[in-house]
Amino acid sequence: MKKHPVIILGGGPAGSVTAMHLLQRGITPLIVERHDHPRYHVGESLTGATAVTLKELGLGPAIEAQRYPIKHGAVFYGPEGKNDFWVGLVRRNEQNVQVPTSTWNVMRSTFDKLLFDAALERGAQWIKARALAPLVKDDAVIGLKIETPDGATDNLYSEVLIDASGCATFLANHKVTGRKVPGSSDKQIALFSQFANTIRDNGSELHEQPGNTLLYYQAKYYWAWFIPVSEELTSVGVVFTSDYFKKARMTKEQMFLHECRHMTPVLSKRLPDLTLQEPVSAIPNFSYQVYNYTGKGFICIGDAHRFIDPIFAYGVYFGIQEGLFAADAVAQFLSGERNANGNPFADLEPLFEEGSDVVEDVVGVLWEYPLAFQRIVTWRDKEPSLDLLSGLIYGECGRNNVARIALRKLMATKEAERAALQQRDHEPGNIELAVA
Repeated sequence: MKKHPVIILGGGPAGSVTAMHLLQRGITPLIVERHDHPRYHVGESLTGATAVTLKELGLGPAIEAQRYPIKHGAVFYGPEGKNDFWVGLVRRNEQNVQVPTSTWNVMRSTFDKLLFDAALERGAQWIKARALAPLVKDDAVIGLKIETPDGATDNLYSEVLIDASGCATFLANHKVTGRKVPGSSDKQIALFSQFANTIRDNGSELHEQPGNTLLYYQAKYYWAWFIPVSEELTSVGVVFTSDYFKKARMTKEQMFLHECRHMTPVLSKRLPDLTLQEPVSAIPNFSYQVYNYTGKGFICIGDAHRFIDPIFAYGVYFGIQEGLFAADAVAQFLSGERNANGNPFADLEPLFEEGSDVVEDVVGVLWEYPLAFQRIVTWRDKEPSLDLLSGLIYGECGRNNVARIALRKLMATKEAERAALQQRDHEPGNIELAVA
């Protein structure tokens, strides 16, 4: 019985980049991935910090060779296209001065394949198989039961299983972790596809570059994206509440095209040709959080434990950054530097949540206090806000950021209001009234 030091479940960006970090530390992982690349996937807009990490892994030239659109930032349009504002990408240079930077908007099919191929070229192993169930002994995960394409089943054993299965949340669904609970945007649905012949900006200033992300805020939990992913194609998605979709009584294709035409004029004018280049896809109820997602023999990273409203495009960044943290922890564990008793990876959870909580507050203030959000991000605390949006969300960089502190105060106010309403609704008199 061969035991692998690390099995990674999932060959998306989180799994592939985690594999490369492990290889840098002398650990050869086995990736379990059932699908071949390339494959269609949404989530094409990358943060500036994602580009930094990928370049540090030596992947910059290969990504640049794909000729993906260069993203310098995002333009936010308010309701009916009014009160638009620009949020540029920045980084801190050697003198700790904020300077403009850029990243890519990518075609996820080719981007994911590039990362997966790079992991294999550098020494990661791959078995094409479907994960059936975790192997558990006493209170520890010791591997995976898999099914290969020919229908044969087998058991794979590991010292550590890293769940990078994304929204499939493999270990959570098999009750290895704590409970999985809906997030604040759990009653939304996203419809998306790709169009050709779209109208992009083409000016000389950074905010006028053709590869930038465009975001359209119409109302709370009602927004759209316009993301160039190649020279010819643009990803377009519309997000709204599930109730709004149900009341429309349309198919997802009818609903998507209707919103592209009528949601806001500043989007529709960029879409003169509504010929779909891909079938319309849907992601319903996409916000959730998993608790107790590390333990003896396992770590969940990225979407495998938490998914936040994706308006600020942190999904890929969370996966690859948490993969770096996990690789360091696994290397320490395998070398005997971490106590094998109890949960050797317990300290990862507060670290992961620290970054996720920052982004949760950023998104929460956008929905609950949109005018205050614009004031903080574009004027009062512009520089620290850009640090948060660039990915400086962990450790003291996040905790001591004045914009982050202001956002937390606003969300604490909203949470207190919600708690007061819940308490009032559960008071005996109100319960009796509701029953009557």
